[in-house]
Amino acid sequence: MNETNYIEENEILIKLGKWEDVYSLPTRMTLESFWYTMEKWSLNPQCMNKSAKKFSLTNKSTYDKNNQQLSNYIFKKNLSGIFLNENEEKEKENYEKEEKEKEKEDENDENENKLKKQKHKHHGCENDEDEDENENIFKQDGSIEKDINTKDINESELAIEYLDDKVETIIYKRHLIPRLLNRDPSIDELVYHRKSSNQCQFIPMLNVIDNARLLPFFYPKVLGFNIIYQQLDSIKDKDLINQLLEKEINDEIEKQKKQKQKQKKNKSNPNKEKKKEEQQEEEIINFKGILKIQVIYFKEFQPKFDKTSKQILEKLNRWGVNYEIGYKKKANLDQIVPKNVFLSMYEEMKQRYKTMEEGWKEVTQTDPQKFIYEDVAIAAYLICIWRKENQENGKSPNKPTQRFIDIGCGNGLLVHILNKEGYDGIGIDLRSRKIWAKYDDQVQKNLIEEAILPKDTTFEQYDWIIGNHSDELTPWVPYITSKLPNQRFFLLPCCFYNFNSRFKENDTRIGKYSCYLNYIEKVSNECGFNVIKETLRIPSTKNIAFISSLRDPTLTDDQLIERRQKLLKSSNYIDFKPRERDIKWVPQKKYQPGQYNPHLDPLNPNNIKRIIRKENKDKENKDKENKDKENKQEEV
Repeated sequence: MNETNYIEENEILIKLGKWEDVYSLPTRMTLESFWYTMEKWSLNPQCMNKSAKKFSLTNKSTYDKNNQQLSNYIFKKNLSGIFLNENEEKEKENYEKEEKEKEKEDENDENENKLKKQKHKHHGCENDEDEDENENIFKQDGSIEKDINTKDINESELAIEYLDDKVETIIYKRHLIPRLLNRDPSIDELVYHRKSSNQCQFIPMLNVIDNARLLPFFYPKVLGFNIIYQQLDSIKDKDLINQLLEKEINDEIEKQKKQKQKQKKNKSNPNKEKKKEEQQEEEIINFKGILKIQVIYFKEFQPKFDKTSKQILEKLNRWGVNYEIGYKKKANLDQIVPKNVFLSMYEEMKQRYKTMEEGWKEVTQTDPQKFIYEDVAIAAYLICIWRKENQENGKSPNKPTQRFIDIGCGNGLLVHILNKEGYDGIGIDLRSRKIWAKYDDQVQKNLIEEAILPKDTTFEQYDWIIGNHSDELTPWVPYITSKLPNQRFFLLPCCFYNFNSRFKENDTRIGKYSCYLNYIEKVSNECGFNVIKETLRIPSTKNIAFISSLRDPTLTDDQLIERRQKLLKSSNYIDFKPRERDIKWVPQKKYQPGQYNPHLDPLNPNNIKRIIRKENKDKENKDKENKDKENKQEEV
């Protein structure tokens, strides 16, 4: 097939077969939300088909009513799944240029400051430096700046092409790559958005049109499928809307009956019928259209498409309705660091530390895919925060200036990665791990086996305190950090502890994990910190972290001491006892009679006490047997 004129290709393809209706679904989404969803699905095929491992967008072209091309935008080569519009790419390029210019300015400023310091030293005025007040992620009063809530680049509104009356057809060309490259071929696909007829057509580009085997396994075995949005008029289509509502209500009644049969509850509420009538009146207004899906089958091969078409339309309906409501994700992602900045950093570091997988499982008996890449992602996130902090403080962002301490460091991998990236810091844990010996000598010196008594402990040498799955030390992280004015913390809670024992509070409406996160947030606020509660992009279910501001400067030391004492009293704090070291029981080998037992070798001096102990036991057993025999003889 020729790749120059997509309009002519589609007309030729339609002549090979007719569009056949497969499935329809009433919807409450508007036409705007339909095109919004179709645009997102066209830019990201994984939204509709998760089996596409990677993809790349080739180009995006627009045509008018006379099929004359208005524009043709060529996407940059990218297989990561992040694509920007033309305006967003320009903004990104400008942002990168500004960053480079700022770096040069920072270097010039540093050189000037060095010259000034030398002059001051000659004049005897070392301490007369003017310190500028630099902007930070958090203000001086501890409140959070609004600029850090950066919007995800993929969450833009409807594109200009859909609002322009001159544009009739929008065509995307994309290249889909399957998960199993050895078994499935990759394929090019054309996506047609026809505004006048409210249709979105997905057509694979096949060299031999009659051969369905050229399609990969994850792709539907059809020549093309078409999603249509049919608008409904509340007055003209009133009868149709009523029929659809009756069908929906009947389906709900049948579902309720089935649920009652399973639960075996015969109680009836008289208020249910009134609620249903109120719902009917509301739903009549809310129905706005019908979603349909059509298919062009192969001549010799016509598979069933009912199940997949139903799944596609139900998912499309969810997306559109959520867009109408103003759906907000439960997860608070990318509040400090933009998504593209973090992902680029993570991909770079992932390549550097993938060699850590070798021998990891043999030493730690844990999954390297989870534990290694989780700490790589956390390290990438921290580095992005620290670079932004340096930039806002007037320092060069790429110079590692922050010093950190990781309390409860566990396997020490996070410390290892941050040290390798140039950041000075240590990790402390109650007991050492076997994996520590795998790290470099310098990293091993920074991993300390020591018990922490947090009530009277401070870490004055460090700028950041890290609590990465720090267990019983989790609530103590903001407690310790609040003792110094120029210290911040990163806290990723996992196991549930308060200041004295296990955290036992549980609100069944939100779950124990959310309840514990609220508790940690409250502790942080009482210690004088404003925190950002952010969901990290890590392979873990416990992925919500707290990033603190600097301590509130309006609070005095006496006020903070009172607050800390109240927190300890509320947890019935008595004394902090470090966790006792776990002693693992190892089963011993059983030796048969007459078999050589090294533990009873008389030539080994370490076994003398053990041999004497065994001989004494044997004598005691013989004495007992003799006494039993004598007693039996006397009885006889």
